[in-house]
Amino acid sequence: MNHADRSGETPVPPQAIQESGPLILALAGGGCSPRIYGPVAAPGFVLHEVDWMQGAGPFTPQAVAGRLAAALAPRTAPTVLLGHSLGGVIALLTALARPSAVQALVISNTGPHTRDHGDNSLPARIRDQWTPEARRAFLQACFAHDPPAALMRELERYLGALPTAPLLEAVEGLRRIDLSHRLGAIRCPALIAHGELDRRRGVADARRLAALIPGAELVLLPGGHTPMVDCAGAYNDALDTFLARHLRATQP
Repeated sequence: MNHADRSGETPVPPQAIQESGPLILALAGGGCSPRIYGPVAAPGFVLHEVDWMQGAGPFTPQAVAGRLAAALAPRTAPTVLLGHSLGGVIALLTALARPSAVQALVISNTGPHTRDHGDNSLPARIRDQWTPEARRAFLQACFAHDPPAALMRELERYLGALPTAPLLEAVEGLRRIDLSHRLGAIRCPALIAHGELDRRRGVADARRLAALIPGAELVLLPGGHTPMVDCAGAYNDALDTFLARHLRATQP
């Protein structure tokens, strides 16, 4: 069951927090509609797509993670965070900010820092040349294979309607972050499910994350920057295996 969050100040709607059973919160990358998580299947879990770029902000990864960590405080049932690209950094920061609120992490196509990011000119383009053509090229680079036409239309609609200020704040904030010396504090199970054909985040980024997070599992998938769309079947298989190993076996 999927629900897109479009709430105001908090990144997660109250009905999600109040779910009595296992919950998955899915965080897309900066500028991407949370509908990229539409193909994800997780039997036994309620999945909410978190539209963290809505509301009043601020939109730095640390600020979004702080709001998410505070929103999760009342939950007692298991919570899993799926994070894609910039959303992956938000998921990692949330787990660091409130370890007791996050029982597992599934991180896709990001890294502990952006020094080897394949698109370091993105902030300048957003600031100075964020034309429809530039937005479409940005979205096309998210995939190794053509996404479904309906999803591409939704991605273009979402990005076209998004004010540039919060997007710029988020991507510039990302480039000031280096989690290399903090990830060793993560104690929940973590899966790095990385599309190995990514033109922005290479496999080296995935290997760095897996080496820095204690006990992290690395699975390379036959997709690009957005493997939950590019190779949904392989992504779902990796997710299902991970959840079965670490969470489903412990549920009553």
